Amino acid sequence: MRSRWLALIILFPVLALLPSALKAQQSEASATLLGWEQRVRNYMLDRMHNVGGTHFNRGLFREHLNSMSAEHELDLLTYRYTLFDDYDWKQAKNAYRLSMGSLNATNFAMENRVKADIILNPNNEILVNGFHSENLRANRFLFYLGYIHSFGKNHHVGFKHTFTREKSDLDATFFYRYGNFDEGMIEVDFTMMDWAGNVVQKLAAESRGKYNKRYKITHQYGNMPELLSIKLISPQSNHFKAEIIAGLQTYSRKRVEKHADTLHFVDEEWAHYIGALLQYSNQDFTVGMTYQRTFSKLRRIPDLTSNFSLDFTNMQNLNSIGLFGATRINSFRLEQWMWYEYNIDRLQGEKVPGDLPTRRFERVPFNYIEKRVKLKSRLLYDPKISGFKAGLEYHADFIFPQGEKAENGVRNLKFRTVYSIIKDRNTRLTLTIGYRFSENFFLIGGVSYDLDKDKISGRGVPKISGTPTWFDGGFGRLAISW
Repeated sequence: MRSRWLALIILFPVLALLPSALKAQQSEASATLLGWEQRVRNYMLDRMHNVGGTHFNRGLFREHLNSMSAEHELDLLTYRYTLFDDYDWKQAKNAYRLSMGSLNATNFAMENRVKADIILNPNNEILVNGFHSENLRANRFLFYLGYIHSFGKNHHVGFKHTFTREKSDLDATFFYRYGNFDEGMIEVDFTMMDWAGNVVQKLAAESRGKYNKRYKITHQYGNMPELLSIKLISPQSNHFKAEIIAGLQTYSRKRVEKHADTLHFVDEEWAHYIGALLQYSNQDFTVGMTYQRTFSKLRRIPDLTSNFSLDFTNMQNLNSIGLFGATRINSFRLEQWMWYEYNIDRLQGEKVPGDLPTRRFERVPFNYIEKRVKLKSRLLYDPKISGFKAGLEYHADFIFPQGEKAENGVRNLKFRTVYSIIKDRNTRLTLTIGYRFSENFFLIGGVSYDLDKDKISGRGVPKISGTPTWFDGGFGRLAISW
C-alpha cells in the first residue's frame, strides 16, 4: 500500500509538468474530488447549521447519530451525484442541480446547488455559489460570493465570503490560483474563520438580562481558527489525470459560558482533510482510484471558575480508498464504484456527554473502529443528446465492526447499544427512469428494492418483529447547466 501511494506522489509532479501538447483524447467520463471537498468545507465553515450547532459535544465529522436510520450512508450513496457529475458541475459556468430522497417515513435528504460565473471583462469575474442541504447531519442554507482578478492567462487572485444568518459564523477566504481546472492548476487558500465571532458574542453577552434569555450561551476565542488549503490539479496528459487536495484547520481554543449557571467550559479543536485522485482515461473507458480522509478532535475541559464536571475528548478519523471505472457503448453506459473504509470514532474521559447513556446512571466511553465496504454498480441507458433514460443499479454497504466480541458474538456491542444503527449489511436494487431534454438538462427518478429485507437490528441480532421490508425508498434528481 505504501508503494502505491509513493507512486502517486512521484507521478503527480511529472504529470503537472508535461506540456499540453501531450494531452490525450479524453473519455466522456472524468472524475473530480472538488465536490467532496466543498461538502467537507461547508461542515467546517458553517458550524451553526451542522447537527448540534457550534458547540456540539460529539465533534465535527460525526458519522453516527441516534436520529439516523441504519441505512443513512446507503441512502446518501444512492441519492447523491457521483464524482463524474461533480466534474461536469465544475466545468459548467452556470448550473443548478437538485437531489432528494427518502431517509425515513417523514424526512427527505435534500441538496440544492446553484452556481453562476459572471464575467465582467477578460480580467474580472464574479462568482456566486449557493448550497442548501437538509439531512440528519446538517440543515444549512449557505451562499458564497466571490471575486477573481486575472493577470494574463495563468495568474489569478481572488476573494470569497460566506453569507448566512449567523453573524458570528462568517468566513473570509483569500486565494491565489495558477492555471485553470481544465489545463491544470495550483490553488492556495487562506480562510479567516468566524472572523466576527468574538465581537458579536461579546455584544450578545452584554445584551443578556433578566428578561432576555436569547443569549444564555456565548463564547470567546482565545485562539481563532483558520483554514489553510491547497489544490493541485494536473492536466489531462498522456491519458492520466491526478488531483491532490488538502485542508488544515489550525488549533482553536474558545471559552463557552452558560449564563444561566456556572457550567462554563473550554473547547480545543483540531481538524483536517486530505483527498487524492489518479485517473486513466481514453476514448473507450475510464478507470481510477481515490483516497479521502477527514479528521477532527475536540477536547472539552472545565473552566477554572466553573462547576462543569465533564472532561472528555472525542476524535473521528474517517479514511476511504476508492476504485472506479466507466465505459460507454452507444447509448449504454456502465459504471462501477467501490470504496474500502477504515473509520475510528473515539470518546474518552472519566465522564462523557449525557446523551450517551446505556443505563440510567452510566456514561460509557468507547473506542469504536470499523472496516467498511461500499459498492455502487450502474447499467444505464443514457442518450447523449436527448431521449428517455433508464437504469438498473446495485448499492451495498457492508460494515465490519472491530474489537472484542460480547457473549452473544457481536463485536463492539457497547457502542452498538448506544448507537443501534450499525447494521452489518445493507443492500438494495434500484430502478431509475427519466428524460434527457438536452445534453445539459435531465430529470430522473428512482425506487429501490430492499435485498436484505432489514431482518437484522442495529445491534447485530435479528429483529424481534422480523417482518421483512420490500420498498427501500425513492428519490429524484434534476440537473441543468447553461
